[in-house]
Amino acid sequence: MPSKYDPKHEAALNDIMKDVKGAEPAKMFGLPVYKVNGKMTVGLQEKGIIVKVGKKKADDMIAKGEAKKVEPLPGRPWKDWVLLTGDFGKHKALFKDAVDQAKKANK
Repeated sequence: MPSKYDPKHEAALNDIMKDVKGAEPAKMFGLPVYKVNGKMTVGLQEKGIIVKVGKKKADDMIAKGEAKKVEPLPGRPWKDWVLLTGDFGKHKALFKDAVDQAKKANK
């Protein structure tokens, strides 16, 4: 069974990522994602776009109401990730920062 996601979210993700160097489009769990050195850095979920930002940034964004927890299984959140559900364009720098951090971590 294919994973469900909003095609508008996919279009927004691809539009943002076209200007971000160092991430390659791929699929994980049937969903479009972008990977850096083979590791997912940003991608789609049913309700929006997820971005790996690090635990401190994730906690801060969630506390401020700028993002939501990524919790693929109830009670098992991904601590380094946030779920964006609104205006993805206003977070454009976040996508670039996520890719830049992934490139540094994978050296």
